[in-house]
Amino acid sequence: MQVGRRGFLRIAAAVLLLTASLILPAGAGGPVTITFWHGMSGVLNPAIDELTNDFNKLNPGIVVNAQYQGTYGTLNQKLVAAVAAGSPPTITQLFPNWADQLIQAKAIVPMENFIKGPDGLSAEELSDIFPILRQESTFNGVMWTMPFNKSLYILFYNEDLFKQNNLKPPATWDDLLNVSKALTKEEGGRTTRYGFVVRPTTDYFLLMLITNGGDFLKPGGKEVAFNSPAGVEGLQFLIDLVQKHKVAYVLNAFADADFAAGKVAMYLVTNPGLAFARAAVAGRFEIGIAPIPYKKSRATLLSGTDVAIMAKAVPEQQVAAWKFIKFVTGTTATTRWFMKTFYMPVRRSARDSTLARVYLQQNPEHRAGLDSLAVARTAPNIAEWQEIRDIIQEAVEEAVLGKKTAKQALDDAAVKANKLLSQRK
Repeated sequence: MQVGRRGFLRIAAAVLLLTASLILPAGAGGPVTITFWHGMSGVLNPAIDELTNDFNKLNPGIVVNAQYQGTYGTLNQKLVAAVAAGSPPTITQLFPNWADQLIQAKAIVPMENFIKGPDGLSAEELSDIFPILRQESTFNGVMWTMPFNKSLYILFYNEDLFKQNNLKPPATWDDLLNVSKALTKEEGGRTTRYGFVVRPTTDYFLLMLITNGGDFLKPGGKEVAFNSPAGVEGLQFLIDLVQKHKVAYVLNAFADADFAAGKVAMYLVTNPGLAFARAAVAGRFEIGIAPIPYKKSRATLLSGTDVAIMAKAVPEQQVAAWKFIKFVTGTTATTRWFMKTFYMPVRRSARDSTLARVYLQQNPEHRAGLDSLAVARTAPNIAEWQEIRDIIQEAVEEAVLGKKTAKQALDDAAVKANKLLSQRK
């Protein structure tokens, strides 16, 4: 899309917003009804329903129907199908690489149109959103989405076990290995507790990559860089924890159940995983939280989704959608969201609010996630990255299960990924 055309679209959108704002209030044909598709399951679902209900009470001219669509994978499938059928929701959660695909399909409208519109955000309000979150929502200089449920990877550990063994949370890879050795327990010739668990996923590998000084793409973005020496060494470290040192095991599922059962002492997860870990542990021991152990670079991976407004929605629905998004990403709502779900607040003012300060005084371990924001890294926000993630995951599984060496698995994956990137327009 050319700059001139984007400028025209901004003007057109502003006109639509102004027109819609004049017809939005209730009483002119009834309330405006909009749908919000999300993937917040389990203990997270009540929190999103609470925010939605509060908004509906405060805005009688709008009815927001928050609709759980299943896992993120299922949400993506349904969203693609709905866009193709011409019947998408008004608002959807989405990952940045999904957004790139929807932008190309002209299926969403730029959030920037609303941010700069009649009921938009001031420059101060916009800068209040953490820069890295705005960066991940921005494509070719335009902010197309709004950060919502953002998270960071951190380390969970059994604090009671650490105290019993006079151990400190691991800060480095060497610390992680040594602590895992200390906490791995054998009885009757079999291992009854492991120090660590390796999930053969893309993100476990990417965490090793970036904490070893590696990168996702080479400069220019035309080729991947994950098969660099930093990547090979990172994947080999995970393999060695399992095969050489025998202080970790491979798990294809989430680790909270094994953690609660005492089968494993530490694992990597995003901060909202705390809600699920607490439910599983049920108070049997204290859960500790620490930054991701590193070798060369302190780093963590930014995760979680943003929200977008679909282009198929009529103008008054788009205005209502923006009003809802502005509400749930505002200081008060994002503070409450952080305290209830352990997702990151998206605003500095939320992090620094009295509510958050009191909460962190009572739960000081939760600072690990907030403090890690300063070293967070974002994966490429390109449509091809979703398929590249699948390619990486296959490589990680092959290597961890001993089907290929770390180098061969990553080199083979890089060939496939580079072919995808070569086709990018």
